[in-house]
Amino acid sequence: MATELKTPELSRNAAAAFADKWKSYTDEKQHARGFWSDFFRALCGVDDEEIAGIEYEKRVKSTISGNQEYIDVYWKNVALIEHKSAGENLDKAELQARGYWLSLPPGYRPKTIIISDFLNFRLIDVALNRTHDFPLSKLPENIHRFEAIISGNRTRISEEEITVDQVAAKLMANLYLELEDHGFEGHETSIFLIRLLFLLFGDDTGMWQKNTFLKLVMGTKEDGSDVGSKLDSLFDVLNTPEDKRSKELGNEFKPFPYVNGGIFSEKISVIEFNKKMRIALVDVANYDWTTINPTIFGSLFQLIKNKEARRELGEHYTSEENINKIVYPLFLDELQERLAAAWDNKKELKKLRQDLAKIKIFDPACGCGNFLVVSYRHLRQLELELIVRLNNLEGSQDSMQLDGSMGLSITLNQFYGIEIEEWPAQVARMALFLTDHQENLRLERITGATPNRFPISDAANIINENALIMKWESAVPIDESTYILGNPPFIGTRLQSKEQKESQSIVWQNFKGSVLVDFVANWFVLAAQQVQKSGCEFAFVSTNSITQGDQPSVIWQMLNQYRVEISFAHRTFAWNNESSGQAAVHCVVIGISKKGKYNEKRLWTYESPRSNPIANSCKHINAYLIDGEEVLVGSRRKPLNSATPIMSSGNKPRDGGYLSDISLEEAEKIKKTDPVAAKYLRELVGAEELLNKRGTRFCLWLVDASPNDLKASPVLKLRVSKVLEERLAATSSKGAAANRPSLFETITQPNQNYFAVPSVSSEKRKYIPIEILPKDVILNNALFSISSDDLSLFAILESRAFTVWVQAVSSRMKSDYQISSSSVYNTFPFPTLSSDQHSELVGLAEEVLRIREKFKDVNLGDLYDPALMPLELLKAHGKLDVNVQKIIGLKNNPSDAELLSILFKLYAQASVESLL
Repeated sequence: MATELKTPELSRNAAAAFADKWKSYTDEKQHARGFWSDFFRALCGVDDEEIAGIEYEKRVKSTISGNQEYIDVYWKNVALIEHKSAGENLDKAELQARGYWLSLPPGYRPKTIIISDFLNFRLIDVALNRTHDFPLSKLPENIHRFEAIISGNRTRISEEEITVDQVAAKLMANLYLELEDHGFEGHETSIFLIRLLFLLFGDDTGMWQKNTFLKLVMGTKEDGSDVGSKLDSLFDVLNTPEDKRSKELGNEFKPFPYVNGGIFSEKISVIEFNKKMRIALVDVANYDWTTINPTIFGSLFQLIKNKEARRELGEHYTSEENINKIVYPLFLDELQERLAAAWDNKKELKKLRQDLAKIKIFDPACGCGNFLVVSYRHLRQLELELIVRLNNLEGSQDSMQLDGSMGLSITLNQFYGIEIEEWPAQVARMALFLTDHQENLRLERITGATPNRFPISDAANIINENALIMKWESAVPIDESTYILGNPPFIGTRLQSKEQKESQSIVWQNFKGSVLVDFVANWFVLAAQQVQKSGCEFAFVSTNSITQGDQPSVIWQMLNQYRVEISFAHRTFAWNNESSGQAAVHCVVIGISKKGKYNEKRLWTYESPRSNPIANSCKHINAYLIDGEEVLVGSRRKPLNSATPIMSSGNKPRDGGYLSDISLEEAEKIKKTDPVAAKYLRELVGAEELLNKRGTRFCLWLVDASPNDLKASPVLKLRVSKVLEERLAATSSKGAAANRPSLFETITQPNQNYFAVPSVSSEKRKYIPIEILPKDVILNNALFSISSDDLSLFAILESRAFTVWVQAVSSRMKSDYQISSSSVYNTFPFPTLSSDQHSELVGLAEEVLRIREKFKDVNLGDLYDPALMPLELLKAHGKLDVNVQKIIGLKNNPSDAELLSILFKLYAQASVESLL
């Protein structure tokens, strides 16, 4: 799209001018086309070519009226606009526009419906079921919404929507705090809050006459003394059929329906309210809960009971856009394709509707149910489109009636979850019910009919259990129409509790290496077992760590037993929570099915973790989420190529810093005051010093120190005694290390010049910054050393090929590469070089070093920062890359994916050769 969006300031100014120009226009027939043409050009920077692609008065057969009507403005894949004269009913216009939208074939439906009467706007995100209203006078503050619609960049919930949900959560949190302060906690309080949530939502969304619950609350005594008993009576009423209620029932209780569904069945103790507690309840009841999004309040209400997180209530949202990265490829894309293919075929549409009734959605770590809520909403939307289309084809209103003879195919009974914590399990049940209610309201607006949900007969099947111990088949009948999905806990092996480790051992049954894998991997194993048994499919969000380092080898050795493969995946992206300032977790999405089920796999890649995904089609996705060889790169003690020098860890001080952490100022002082100690000062380099601070850190290297010097030097005597104290206090350092406190705990210092390789390097760098250091510069264990003067090896390490390998197989520290000898260096397929190849690489390495020398006053880290890297150095690396790529069998300018594919192939060959 050629659109160039304006800066925010220009956009607001243009919007203000537009609003002033058009505020006096009222006649839709005379001015609507000019209004929107001017709008797109002046405010959104839409060019003439795009304006030509916008259709005015597009003729369609409305699925609501059955008549031939006209869409005022239709912009394919962008927006459908219904424009009315000033003062006309926008609700009626919305119903009309939704009828037009449903009449369009699935591939032609824009994501947004816009309603306007010149003086007011209504923006409807159809996929996310979000609506935002504002007057023309507020256009400057809302112009960014139109820019997002046109650019397609709608990945974040608006600040206003976040604020609305934050306010609701904080009101609930205040009430909970009052309850907690007066001793009301635990199971019964959880039940009470869930019931209250139901009543608040029902009071504002048409479950009964609006504000009936609010009136009941406001009618209680100001001191709160009768609130508990009133609510207890209300709970009984909601659990009693109308024909069995007492004839003496008070008028304030009569409007409430019989709910059933287990929400009010459990008898709980009466909560005794006081004045402050009542005020908190009144505040909650007075709030408008109409627009609260269940995918958001699920997370928020879970946090209400988390004492540490209450003060950060705005920072914990599950992004619906990210949930869709699972929902669409796992099942929704296929269903939408079937709907599009059957659009003009009544028989196939009815067959699809029957198949919808067979689907089961199962989240075995469901939390507050967000994945289930989003899945349910998408499936209800698809069925709604299907129902309306059938009605349109049959030319009758009969199929629109959703009575006992024609119920919905998609019901809450098809949704299942397991959650180990009681509170989120309760929230999940309620979130799904309230989502069901929202969808019924939408169904009613479109079709004029809605199923009667009271008393509740359908409910989601949420079980409060440990999913790693219970049999999943006892929670859900799993078959080939079952889709397992979710966001299992992200817990590294070092952070797991004793109970979690025990659960993991049950899943893995002492499988070799299983103690190394993250907690989330347990769900992959259990789901893969279900795929083998039933042919179902699953997809989970995971931290990207399970696709890096040693974990892929362990996990896929296990999963391969179940004859499964990756059917789709998203490579590393930032799993954003919908709020500013919230640190993003770096995640992947992995979808798995029975081996051979799909010929084409889908792989989404990202230029950076925060960029938009790029879809790719491929034949195979391996354990590292690469379109490449099916290989598992396991840790090795020695390099694949026996001629390759060993890479060793740096010296490990374990000294409390007394020998190894001497600043430049301290070193200068030692030189002036203690000549004996000064003899043993050496520059010390770790990863930070190598990249950013050469010459700023020193150590006392006492390998050759005589006992007389250790005794004579005040500095050495004091510092060595402190090291001894440090090691004796640390149980892990007792023994040999404590017996030699004058030395680093582990000594691996090279006896010749060496290549210094940082253990961690930024994901942003195109090349790993490696330096050649003299043997008298001491390295610590944040660096690796390679004792070699062979510049051809240096050249390969400084090539793009090596960095791409690091990206694929290394572990991560946050998003940065964590380089190791065993899983990165030793597994890299270093080529065997001819004499000419060796000479060429040496020459190219010398050129890189020569250019570096020109910038010797610049830190190595800055030299290799993509934003700062000198062009001359970048070109030298480019020449080196071409040479290395030619050696390993690639033509110029391969993509990283092509480069990695050949490296995996070479690794597989070298692995076989190393065994011979």
